[in-house]
Amino acid sequence: MPQQFEQYLTMARQAEQAQQWEDAWRYLEYAHICGQNQFWLHWQSHRLMLGLAWRTRNTKEYRAQLLRLALTPLGHLLNLLPEGNPGTSRVSAFKPQPLPAELQQTGQSQTSSTD
Repeated sequence: MPQQFEQYLTMARQAEQAQQWEDAWRYLEYAHICGQNQFWLHWQSHRLMLGLAWRTRNTKEYRAQLLRLALTPLGHLLNLLPEGNPGTSRVSAFKPQPLPAELQQTGQSQTSSTD
């Protein structure tokens, strides 16, 4: 999964450079899902989302990312990571979600990144 994580980060950076904000957010969400079970990748995804929220002046998302950065260590310590959660403010930080179709098509499974 780290390879998929890096691939989505690259796609997010390219989308941001092209000012394709919806695509940038979507790719960061996919990276979050791919990396959620590995602490450093999970932390990095929220840190990058925080940066994008800052650069796009999205105060709601910026606040949401500050909260998620604070919750990430606790979620890992307590093993409370809602599968498929995109990591953005559009979904509660505690709510599991079905995997997006694109991740299902590439055979991604969040649970396969651990064990």
